[in-house]
Amino acid sequence: MINLTSSLLLIVLITVSAFGVIYIKYQNRALNIEISKNEKKLYYLSESYRQLLKKKTEVTDRKIQRNSLGEALNMQLPSKERILIMNLER
Repeated sequence: MINLTSSLLLIVLITVSAFGVIYIKYQNRALNIEISKNEKKLYYLSESYRQLLKKKTEVTDRKIQRNSLGEALNMQLPSKERILIMNLER
């Protein structure tokens, strides 16, 4: 009787252990899939950030060039009173 009880207990423990291993493996797979999705998202976001930085640099460079050329040539925008709007329609 004791031998049968211990055998059943051992079978139950092995079964529970097997299901535990299966569950942990499933959780590991789900986490790896989520990590992969997050890495892909990070890649696309960093790529778009890099492109935005490049665009910002280009815009800033153009503005600096415009300002430095204006200063070098002593050019200034005219005031509102000095701007003439002409109507070229006949």
